[in-house]
Amino acid sequence: MTSKSLSKWSSGNVGFACSHAIKGYGYGMAIACGKDTDVGMMTALSFKERPQTRVERHQTQIVYYMIFVAIFVFILLLFTTGLERGEIVYEVNLSLLVGLTPIYLPFILYWGMKRAKNEMKKKQCHVRNLRSTTTVGLTTVIVTDLVGTMTKQRMRVSEIFVDMGLLSVDDLDRNALGPRFIELIRASVLCNDAVICPGSIGVPKMQKDMYGNILDIALLKFGLSVLPNIDQLRRDHEKVANKQYTSADKVQVTVHRTRDAEGQLKLIMLMKGHCDVVLRRCSTFVIRDEELPLDDQLQDIILTLADGLLEAGRHVRAFAYKELSNEIEFRRFSQVNTNTGLENAEYKFRDYLAVDTFSLRFLGMIATNNPHRSTIPKAVIRCRSAGIKLILVSRRKRKLVKSLAMDVGIISEPWDILKNQTIGTPSTIDIVDMSQFAKEKPHHQQWHIEQLLMAQRDLVCSETSTEQHHWIVDACRRMGAVVSVVGGTLHDTPAMRSGHVGVAKYGCAAMCEASADLILLDRSFATLVSAVHDSRWLFENLKKALAYCLATNTTILLMYFSFFILRIPFQMHIMDALALAFLINLLPAMTIIYEPPEEKLMLQMPKVYDDFLLNSRLLFVSHILVGTIEAAAVFMTYFVFMADKGFMPRTLVGQHITWHDDTLLDIPDSFGQEWNSAAREQLECQMSSLCLMSLITMQCTNLVLTKTGRANLLAHGFQNRGLSLAVVYLICLCIGMCHLDTIVCLRLDGTNELHLGSFLWTICPFVVLLVFLETTRRYFLRLFPDSWLERATMY
Repeated sequence: MTSKSLSKWSSGNVGFACSHAIKGYGYGMAIACGKDTDVGMMTALSFKERPQTRVERHQTQIVYYMIFVAIFVFILLLFTTGLERGEIVYEVNLSLLVGLTPIYLPFILYWGMKRAKNEMKKKQCHVRNLRSTTTVGLTTVIVTDLVGTMTKQRMRVSEIFVDMGLLSVDDLDRNALGPRFIELIRASVLCNDAVICPGSIGVPKMQKDMYGNILDIALLKFGLSVLPNIDQLRRDHEKVANKQYTSADKVQVTVHRTRDAEGQLKLIMLMKGHCDVVLRRCSTFVIRDEELPLDDQLQDIILTLADGLLEAGRHVRAFAYKELSNEIEFRRFSQVNTNTGLENAEYKFRDYLAVDTFSLRFLGMIATNNPHRSTIPKAVIRCRSAGIKLILVSRRKRKLVKSLAMDVGIISEPWDILKNQTIGTPSTIDIVDMSQFAKEKPHHQQWHIEQLLMAQRDLVCSETSTEQHHWIVDACRRMGAVVSVVGGTLHDTPAMRSGHVGVAKYGCAAMCEASADLILLDRSFATLVSAVHDSRWLFENLKKALAYCLATNTTILLMYFSFFILRIPFQMHIMDALALAFLINLLPAMTIIYEPPEEKLMLQMPKVYDDFLLNSRLLFVSHILVGTIEAAAVFMTYFVFMADKGFMPRTLVGQHITWHDDTLLDIPDSFGQEWNSAAREQLECQMSSLCLMSLITMQCTNLVLTKTGRANLLAHGFQNRGLSLAVVYLICLCIGMCHLDTIVCLRLDGTNELHLGSFLWTICPFVVLLVFLETTRRYFLRLFPDSWLERATMY
């Protein structure tokens, strides 16, 4: 059974999912079953329903829009079929349904997410769930750990304490190293579980050729730079027993067989561990070849120094030495044959540990540093300017977490804190030790977490349990935040699945990686911040693309109402509606996805309460401001062309059904000229071509204007080559409509007798009007920010 003061994870006598009995029989004792176990608890938390993603909300909104369009068209169909008869009525209603349905939207959304995925991959962020490319940009809270994502995860030796002096490795004179220094480094190499793979040559390959604990690797790499031949040293000091480091006793003990200067066999014991634990087992300390008793005053000096190093974010390991020669321990170990396996030696060694591991000689301390990544402080500043709250959750001790948080700028230095208090800026002064709430009931702990989230700008938690990690994420969700959770261990999986976006570090636990939406290939927090920027960039361009496509809806609606209310023979055929949706709207809109951002997106607050692709401002700009001008251009082109053929507007009223009646052989125009059925059909095909030409011209203008929502178009530039090619494509398509048969009338002769000059003369005033109005609107948006104009038209 575990002690009440130790958790199951910290206890050394609990087996997890395995048995330590290799041979024979043994008894097992279950201390928890089912959901009461840590694995059961994590499983129950992991299988809770995940929150809705941003794309799912957009899909729901699109479904509502489609239902509204279907009901609207169905009501119009019932109403119009009750007043009119003929197949043309059904065709006009069907073309309205096709024209108003955003059949291009799934293609644009998928293309945008694929493009965002490729951009994130270039920045070392692999996307496993395509929907997360849009959700991560809406993030208001990032819950992450400190070690790994904000540190380099490559430890290096920074300070060495020996001979009552603290030496900095950067200022170390390698040519003036004393015997006590060499003895300490030799102990750090021997009492070490890091392994050098066979065939490694030289120091440059050490990072690739070593494996083991990162702290042991750091000690071994430093030993390589000091000692001439480590392989020979390890061969001369055969390891006969090894008690590995555990979080319960916080020490590692090894016993080595070697020979003294006279060639006599001897055994030495080396100990490595936390400073306070090692000091309790030591009785002497050598200072400049003089062995002194390790009294309480000397221990207090060493412990004070160790605490100072811990406050500075160092990992401190103390080392001790004991020679077993000419003692009873030597006789016990010397009976072990050189060919005896390690298992028997370890068994005897464990018996020995139960007898005595005290009266050692203190050698010194080695401090290692896990430096933060150089990009992290800038990433933290970007998060704060973007309105993203940072919550750092760690299972590490308070001192280490505080030091790392201060290094990356999440916790201010003491003098910065005083300055912020003077100017009234809120700042996080200290971290929260979550172990102080561990004994309280779950709902009490959740209440404490909610109060901490509301009280502090950023939150830094140390010694956080798996349940508390999950409760932090769950509390953020309940308070309306969009949470991205970064994890790297099995214990982080429930919290990752509880967040809107789960982010895993590359090379983490398999279950953790399987639960992730994004994987940080370089394991850096700054990569996640870059992904947030790319996601925001995607969302802004998606809205621009949608605003471009929806502008033609006004023309389709007015053509429909003019057919039934004004009763003029002016309609859009189904094939024309499909050509409009795919050739004129979809293909150019996909190039808007590649438009560079016009504003600094990480200086804007998250648009949590305005997370709609189809918002009122976008509909107002696309349907009213732009759509009405495009519709006016199409109607003007229609009436001018029909007047040129002899049909004045007054003559066209009331001809919507008779125009398509094949039984009426002749219909007179305003000048008395009669038009038979074939001539009317040919004229209608020419009109279809002119209608598409008008929409192409106006949409080409709208495409260029949609590049920016507020910025000056000339200042923004034309770096998007795809959009420039789309403009050329639309111009060529418009010119080709004059010389090619329209889609509806491919089998008719003479449908290409259109005059481009007269068309341009008619359409140019509307192009100029659209450019003038949209440029003026953007000018006043820049001149008067946060005005009523921005609230009404800035989508």
